[in-house]
Amino acid sequence: MVFRKHAVRYLMQEGSGDFAETDESKPLWIIHSRFDEIRVHKSSFVVLFPLLDTIVRVDVGSDIVDICSTHNYVVVVTREHIYVAHKDNLEDPLRTSYELKRPLGFEFEPAAWSSVSVSSGLVTSTNGWSKGKTNKPSSDAILTCTVSTVYFVYTVDGVSTVVRLFNEYNFLESGAVRPVVVQIPEDVRIVMAASGNDHSLFLTDKGALFALGTGRQVRGELGIGLIPRVCELTWLEALEGVHVVAIAAAGWHSAALTGDGDVYLWGWNHRGQLGDEKEKVELYPSPLDIDLRVVKIELKEHLTALWVAEDGEEPSILMGSDEIGMPPIRLHYYNQVPDKKSGHLPSWLTEDPQVDMVFLDGKEQIYHGSQDYICQEDPGEEFELPIRDRD
Repeated sequence: MVFRKHAVRYLMQEGSGDFAETDESKPLWIIHSRFDEIRVHKSSFVVLFPLLDTIVRVDVGSDIVDICSTHNYVVVVTREHIYVAHKDNLEDPLRTSYELKRPLGFEFEPAAWSSVSVSSGLVTSTNGWSKGKTNKPSSDAILTCTVSTVYFVYTVDGVSTVVRLFNEYNFLESGAVRPVVVQIPEDVRIVMAASGNDHSLFLTDKGALFALGTGRQVRGELGIGLIPRVCELTWLEALEGVHVVAIAAAGWHSAALTGDGDVYLWGWNHRGQLGDEKEKVELYPSPLDIDLRVVKIELKEHLTALWVAEDGEEPSILMGSDEIGMPPIRLHYYNQVPDKKSGHLPSWLTEDPQVDMVFLDGKEQIYHGSQDYICQEDPGEEFELPIRDRD
């Protein structure tokens, strides 16, 4: 288990003056991602782009119920509308009206915010943790986002419906937003949702947990074993009898907090984010063995943060690593090319997510995994090469 100090500071300057938030203008909650940060206010939001030294302020014009973001898009829900806008073009959102009733129809059309302002200057963020309790309003409308997909949860008469609202790749191909209802095996009321890179978790008012999405390359983030992908909400049977009160997800790992203050973790443990005593991959929820009552959990892509004090600004326990980039990938070279048409792959092939296999046939290289160019080496040679995120 790794304990680390994690600095939290923000510096935003516009021209010659500093941009400082007063108590009245402090955000209700903050959404952190790898390349930007969204600060949500009552009826507006601010997007910080540290790499571009740019700040964009958007006045929605009505109270924000929920907001989330994929890599490239921001999605906002108010009491009457849902907005979708590209981060590079926040001035021109798409919008649909909605009412919490069944069936729910969506017709997205070009629209406009009340106002949008863009300013430039030094923007620096250390991507800190949330301060104390969130002031996010409770609602029967909930958003959660993976890196490319947005799910919208709405509840009518105590029964929730999950809609795959938006997918970046589908939108780029078709130019249209085509929501699809996700199958739920039973009538449940969903009160919380959380997402990692390509998986989502949904918590019911009874403390049951459901998963959806991809357990990519056997990293276990779904918590349901070796199943690589589920397209409908799937109950985490391993947590039967456990009353979960809060959930978190990020990257390729997941967490659940119980009413007794116990923490369950599962998924990829490549940087110790599940604890040093855990396996490299935990396919099912596994309790964290600590003699402390945890009151809050937060996850980042390679980190797990736990709080034991309600009003604590910094996490009491931090597991994992916040170093930028991915750990070294081992490259295995082979002079035998598998016959994909046969449907039978050789036993010496590995599914280890830390290994990339390169097959050499004397004429060309056939890649498995990373698209980075690798110089040809002698077949069978194994070495380590640090590369960027291979997914």
